[in-house]
Amino acid sequence: MKKHKKILLLGLLLILLTGCTSYIDPATKQVYPESIIHLGDAWTWGVDSWFGAIFVWPMAQILNFFAQYTGAFLSIVIVTVLIRLVTLRSSIKSTVQQQKMQLLGPDQARIEEKYRNRTDQQSKMAKATEMQKLFEKHDIKPMAALGGQFLQLPIMIAMYQAVTRADLIISGKILGESLERTPVQGFQEGNVVYIVIFALMVIFQALSMFLPQYLTKRKMKKRPGDKPAANPGQSMMYMSLAMITFFALQWNIGMSLYWMISALAQLLQTLYINNKYANN
Repeated sequence: MKKHKKILLLGLLLILLTGCTSYIDPATKQVYPESIIHLGDAWTWGVDSWFGAIFVWPMAQILNFFAQYTGAFLSIVIVTVLIRLVTLRSSIKSTVQQQKMQLLGPDQARIEEKYRNRTDQQSKMAKATEMQKLFEKHDIKPMAALGGQFLQLPIMIAMYQAVTRADLIISGKILGESLERTPVQGFQEGNVVYIVIFALMVIFQALSMFLPQYLTKRKMKKRPGDKPAANPGQSMMYMSLAMITFFALQWNIGMSLYWMISALAQLLQTLYINNKYANN
């Protein structure tokens, strides 16, 4: 079950995002005028939901603030980088913990095999004790591996709404194309800009998801006697990528830009952590 927690968390995120579109007209796929957040608009407490007032409104105003000077695309880049910097410490801790747990896969498998078919209470306690000692030996805190992900969940939801509701983002352009329309509209019209942005988003998302596994397998090859543990969650990762691709077709292209930049930042962060903490 532990191996699936990240995938389940991503699935929950996608479900929540699809439920956060009550401010979008289903007919036109555009934001209702009264839901657009303009630069300088009064705080939405009492008008918007508590989540929108506390998280979405500030992010939308920050996006609008930078967009008036840099344009929509660079505004999304700047805010994405700022978010990554704010969450960097917890994200590094979470990623390092995940990598350590993956490297201990063979050791955990040996303990599982040792106590296979031993269902008495004493054996269960002995197994739990051995697992705990293994984690303590390698300074692993399983819950810390999830901390960074849970922190990113509300931020991701808030950023999704902010990108789709900030006036200077949805009215902005990239290479002369509006950020308000969706990738599926771009495919229908053969719009090269939309198609390229969508394709890059999918590619960077795939790389950010599968790179950690590749790096772990490469490390395992350097450890004589250890073989990478089986990864039953591989098919779920492909399923999650397919879900992201499907839902992203319905998002406005501004959100595709944000997701692309965020995935690229995650990819670079993974490479940085792997290089800096290679021997941890």
